[in-house]
Amino acid sequence: PTLGVSLLDQYDVKATFFLVPSAVRKNLEGWKKAAASGHEMANHSLNHPCSGNFGWSGKPSLYEYTLADMRKELEQANAEIHELLGVTPKVYAYPCGQTYLGRGANAQSFIPLIDEMFLAGRGWLGEAPVDPVLADMAHLTGMKMDNMDFDEILPIVEAASKTGKWLVLAGHETDDAGNQTTYLKVLERLLQYAKDPANGIWIAPVGTVAEYVLEQREKIEDAVNVPATVRAQNDGQLRLIAERGQGIGPNIKYMPEWKAFGWYTAADRVEWEVEIKEAGQYDVFLDWSVSDDTAGNPFVFEGGGDSIEGVVGKTGSWETFKQEKIGRINIKAGLTKMVFRGSSPDPKSGLLDLREVRLVPVK
Repeated sequence: PTLGVSLLDQYDVKATFFLVPSAVRKNLEGWKKAAASGHEMANHSLNHPCSGNFGWSGKPSLYEYTLADMRKELEQANAEIHELLGVTPKVYAYPCGQTYLGRGANAQSFIPLIDEMFLAGRGWLGEAPVDPVLADMAHLTGMKMDNMDFDEILPIVEAASKTGKWLVLAGHETDDAGNQTTYLKVLERLLQYAKDPANGIWIAPVGTVAEYVLEQREKIEDAVNVPATVRAQNDGQLRLIAERGQGIGPNIKYMPEWKAFGWYTAADRVEWEVEIKEAGQYDVFLDWSVSDDTAGNPFVFEGGGDSIEGVVGKTGSWETFKQEKIGRINIKAGLTKMVFRGSSPDPKSGLLDLREVRLVPVK
């Protein structure tokens, strides 16, 4: 990495380097210097497995991998990078940009695994920058900068800047020529452009930008909700909060001042994507508000192979939230969709304002 790192350091710009441990060992001192100078060291797997479609991908290809295999490989790569460079990667790049294991009927995405293990995952040969508000952190687009001239890259940078998008430029080698190489003269012009305050560009490692974006999302959730996969807390509870759900229907609305969904018809519902690691029984608690004269509409909470039916109870007013157990549910393990909806075709005015559905494992 000597030439590229030297140029980056000259302009005081930190980059993300996606590493395969065996390649690090070939130039260990150079990588130690890059890490010491503040560049982000990230995970690019142990064996760089790609699809069996590529004759050069070697064995095993992604065709032969299971999720357990991939988890083991990524954990080992993290451990080896930490041993070599003293840092544990927080960001991952998919080899060949491929996100699926197995083949045909047995193919499955390992994006959920990357979402669990890393702050962010970067793809390859993406067609556009990502929207920082809506982007899936586990599957960011990476746009090619190898073998391109500055005049080819500049319009992409300018377009991203004008629309407030996050552009991740991805390359392989850094040199004056060569296949899969980001040309040093092009890199230098990009650095000069990004460092010019007049151009309004923030250039930083993927992990740094990802952390900033997530912090800003927390703030803007006062205005919008951002759906995301729900996973169990350390105590096993699953918190299906409004900010992480997706409101679907003609009248449902997210209300930032209450951090709750409110809706009016049986056609409205809220859905959460939930990862259930352990099948079992869960007590279900509802956090809601409703005026006393509107209470009494029936509802259904369903997902994971089971459901609960109930009636919306009184809380005193639309401004008064109440938490109460609504039943017990048996949930299967795996990635599932959980839904809260009204079940009456002609409900009274307003079903409820829903802030959270909380699932507590039964010991």
